[in-house]
Amino acid sequence: MPYTQRTLPSELERRLVAQSQAIGLVGEEEARDSTPTTLLFRFLAEVSVTFLLNEVIGEANEDDQEPHVQERADVHPDDDEILQNALQKEALALVRYLLRQYNSCQPVTDVDMLSRITGGYRPHFPVILDKACICMQLLFGIDVKEVDTLFHTHVLVIAAGITYDGVLSHVQGMPKTGLLIIVLCIIFTEGGCATEEAIWQVLDKMEVYPDSEHVIFGIPRKLLMDDFVYEQYLEYHQVPGSDPIAYEFRWGPRAYAETTQRKVLEHWAKYSGIDPSSIPTLYEEALQEEQGANTNDSTSLIKE
Repeated sequence: MPYTQRTLPSELERRLVAQSQAIGLVGEEEARDSTPTTLLFRFLAEVSVTFLLNEVIGEANEDDQEPHVQERADVHPDDDEILQNALQKEALALVRYLLRQYNSCQPVTDVDMLSRITGGYRPHFPVILDKACICMQLLFGIDVKEVDTLFHTHVLVIAAGITYDGVLSHVQGMPKTGLLIIVLCIIFTEGGCATEEAIWQVLDKMEVYPDSEHVIFGIPRKLLMDDFVYEQYLEYHQVPGSDPIAYEFRWGPRAYAETTQRKVLEHWAKYSGIDPSSIPTLYEEALQEEQGANTNDSTSLIKE
């Protein structure tokens, strides 16, 4: 059957335009000209680019192994912009620590994390931790989950039920699940299949270009084709009836086996400021897909 790209509901499009304008990501004319999917990931792009510009990777070799103990005197608490910049730097330092703990399969406690924060900013620990968790989730696809409320112990696990993190990949030794979840979400919002062009248009907003070396993802095109497709999280097909010839991505069997559209949508919505229930058409579709999968599983068990 001929390829047709589904358009997101006008309700979602209006909401995203309004929110993008409200937080200053786009102007009125740009918002009007943007596609729904582009707007959908503009939030994510802002977080990721800011993250990289603050050199979270470039500063990874600095001596932050020892806990911070010295207070900073160069920040005026009443200057909100300076304070927010300082809290962002503290969050990025915390992200580097969390990545080390993830790679060594070690849990973390609030006490551990507090010891990494400059003394004067420790009262802002909840804000700093929230910023660090957002970066871990969106960029690396790693959840920081509290498993002990008494000692406030957290474990670092791959998000959305996925078992792949790409750390053993030949590309580079950092988690790649964040990009995988983003691509899966793009495919879902595009109606179950997304052309290469649609994928790269969104990733372009994150400064992730197909054939340019990326500090985290290596060569993104190779990561998608050599890893995500090879690991069966994605399928890559020629678009039926396309002229000139075009190709599209779909969810692969391993993606369907390990995660759901609901989990992927909620992964994004959790940090974009949009409640999934406020985009009922997409959310209902995700719920129906999950319920259908559960029904099929139950039927199979009964037959067995």
